[in-house]
Amino acid sequence: MAEKIYGMIKSNIYFKDNPELCGTYEGKDILKRPVVWALRKGRNNKTIILMGHYDAVEIESYGVLKPYALNPKLLKKKFKEVEIGNEELKEDLENEDWAFGRGIADMKAGIAINMHTLFTNGNKDINILFIAVPDEENMSSGAIQSIELYKILEDRFNLDYKLCIISEPQFRNVGEDIQLIEGSMGKFLPIIMAKGILTHSAQIFNGLNSGFIISESIRNIELSTEIISEDMGIFTQPPTVQIFKDLKTTYDASVPEYSVACFNVLFLNNRTPLSIIENFKGICKKSLDYVIEKYNEAFDVMKEKGFIEEKARKHFRTEIITLAQLEDRVMQYKRDFNSYKEEMDKMLEDKIRNHEITLQDASIHYMKSLLEVSGIDYPVIVIGIAPPYYPAVNNEAIGEDINYCLQNLSEYMNQKYGIKTKKVPYLSGMTDMSYMSSVNPEEERKFLNNLTLPATIYDVPVEKISELNIPSLMIGPASKDVHQIGERVYMPDVIRRIPDVFNRIIEKL
Repeated sequence: MAEKIYGMIKSNIYFKDNPELCGTYEGKDILKRPVVWALRKGRNNKTIILMGHYDAVEIESYGVLKPYALNPKLLKKKFKEVEIGNEELKEDLENEDWAFGRGIADMKAGIAINMHTLFTNGNKDINILFIAVPDEENMSSGAIQSIELYKILEDRFNLDYKLCIISEPQFRNVGEDIQLIEGSMGKFLPIIMAKGILTHSAQIFNGLNSGFIISESIRNIELSTEIISEDMGIFTQPPTVQIFKDLKTTYDASVPEYSVACFNVLFLNNRTPLSIIENFKGICKKSLDYVIEKYNEAFDVMKEKGFIEEKARKHFRTEIITLAQLEDRVMQYKRDFNSYKEEMDKMLEDKIRNHEITLQDASIHYMKSLLEVSGIDYPVIVIGIAPPYYPAVNNEAIGEDINYCLQNLSEYMNQKYGIKTKKVPYLSGMTDMSYMSSVNPEEERKFLNNLTLPATIYDVPVEKISELNIPSLMIGPASKDVHQIGERVYMPDVIRRIPDVFNRIIEKL
């Protein structure tokens, strides 16, 4: 897809005459997927970025229609030949304003609008920078590697980035206001690993089951309202567990010594990830304390019945630590820690590149390996961060007022199309906008020190992002059923209304 987009750009008359103003950039993406860029030069240094992603999700869900999933005209025809229970979908199949197909809304329509604006906008003063990135649907590695590209192009062409528009589809009715989204929720994946005390199941009071520790932690974290964020009238969903398992590789009669859970946590700018980690530490301590209490209660009952003697009771030392603290502990305990870590990082990186292991499984492997060589011989919960990390962002948080370029936009659209625009502080989801600004890179770096994988595999360069701090808007065409079999986009938005919004903003820039 990157080659196709780049080929279309190179065939445009402007870029035929100015081949030095377009190219591809391959940063540190582990799968070597490039970012495509093209710059239409203006007379001054004011620059607007038009960004979209060129990846899409799978087509397996189309079933018998899979052969037509990437052919919008044929897909629409074939759709009418199968039994459909969804009345709204049937109505839209009869409406020429709707185009169907995998990725047609998310994200080909956005790329098409951006490219059309790049090729046709008549403003001679403003620089228009087209950016097409991979991997938005997974880890946003394209947006992350673009950060270095923005700096390179800024220096090469003396650019002053005033605004970035990300052309994501919008889930609104066609008569509703076009949303001008000024921020994006943050997300991270706290991964907690419990180490118990190994023992035979028939001698349970000689040890402590890590499965019990992790289960109690999940019980207290799942749907915890302590971890909800609320900002500007927008709120997040509470945390939920995504991975939950013990780490025994075979069956035997012993209790699991190690168990792990990974959670999905959403947040807004009124909560920092570090503060949420403190919440997790408190909840994990409460959970581990309860497990010890339950152990002692059960022991007391067994002792009272004469089944066990007091001298068999274990007096457990316990601890809750972060991954960064565990690494410091191992560094002091293990003299060859640096070479050990280099070998571990290299092994995990090779396995990830060869698709033998996921980033989350690599995270689990790394944390368990550290615990095994740490010298810790008592129950402990370690809290780390598994990829991906999406910072919470909002234009207001970086002190950028972009109202000047939105002046009279709503009135203009209402007069011309009978539809208005409205500003929205946050999108309730994850987007590439997260990597356009950072208001507190020092605190974010402290948080990122708990990442379970080295920077060679995954990192968010918050320091470089904060040097850019580009205000952003997310604007796109009305769409329905994105990622589903009925994915479709409203073509009047693609052809006329959204390009008109873009051109109006560029005019006011």
